[in-house]
Amino acid sequence: MFKLQDFRTSRNVCEEKKLNFINIYKTKWDEIHYKSDVFRYRIDNLRERIVDGKYLLQLNPHRSTKRRTPEQIHDICQPFDKNKFNFTKVSRDEIIFTFTEDDDEENEHAILVNVSPISRYHSLLCPLLKRCLPQILTADSLQLGIDIIFLSDDRDLRVGFNSLCGLASVNHLHYHLFIENNVLPVETVKCNHIKGPVYCLSDNYPVPAFCFEVTPQTVNPSGVIFKLIEVLLNKSIAHNIFITSGQRVTGDSKGEEIVRVIIWPRKSSSGAKQLSAFNVAVCELSGWFPVYDIHIFEHIHAEELESELKKWKYENFAELCEEIKELY
Repeated sequence: MFKLQDFRTSRNVCEEKKLNFINIYKTKWDEIHYKSDVFRYRIDNLRERIVDGKYLLQLNPHRSTKRRTPEQIHDICQPFDKNKFNFTKVSRDEIIFTFTEDDDEENEHAILVNVSPISRYHSLLCPLLKRCLPQILTADSLQLGIDIIFLSDDRDLRVGFNSLCGLASVNHLHYHLFIENNVLPVETVKCNHIKGPVYCLSDNYPVPAFCFEVTPQTVNPSGVIFKLIEVLLNKSIAHNIFITSGQRVTGDSKGEEIVRVIIWPRKSSSGAKQLSAFNVAVCELSGWFPVYDIHIFEHIHAEELESELKKWKYENFAELCEEIKELY
């Protein structure tokens, strides 16, 4: 078990005794992938296709046929149920490593391989694993996700969150960790200012979303962002969240990259996931489509992708913006 401060960040690269988060993560993931049988399928050399110069498609048919059956979800604040599958029940062979922010093992966070991965290095961050928290975002877990982006010092790392009724398939607090070297559309799209630290994606993006810009100097970013999340929870609005390196929210490509925290309010996906050509969860909303069907992979057009995304947009986004203004 590590401590969070054991890892080297871009701000203390001279501390050679510190550990490199991303190297440990990749090395251990590869070891589990190639030397154990915990994965439901191997994930090597996925076929890729870029649509309209921006949308990333990856063909992964096994994910629809060999993954665990998703849990039935009916409420975005559904309580944790110890009798259903949760991440305390996984094999120890699925654990990449655990770490804490103090000396209390009850506060242990875990990074697990996703045994039905979307892509290579797809894993799960499970904050406070032993506390058995439901899949309801907390300010502390959001801060942990942001901290991991900064300590990794690798722009290919992304952190994603699907709420209950937002395509989360397990009701136990977790975030998705992805490593992807393609630049995704949501990382460069310009944003419009709403008020204070809150922006929204420009109108030419298929699904409206809020966006916050975070740097290492930002004070209490999770606390600032969580005020908006609380509105979604109180109004029972399903949501997806993506934490990623990207251009400044003004779209200034000459400035240094910052971290974008993007929040999509969305229509509820209440009930079990419908496994078709692809689902619309956090990856798809970012412009990254894991596709299950080879015909669709080879022939789908940008207009069809955008049409599918738009089916899940939150219709009262303009009204929600007005409410959010009152918070900041």
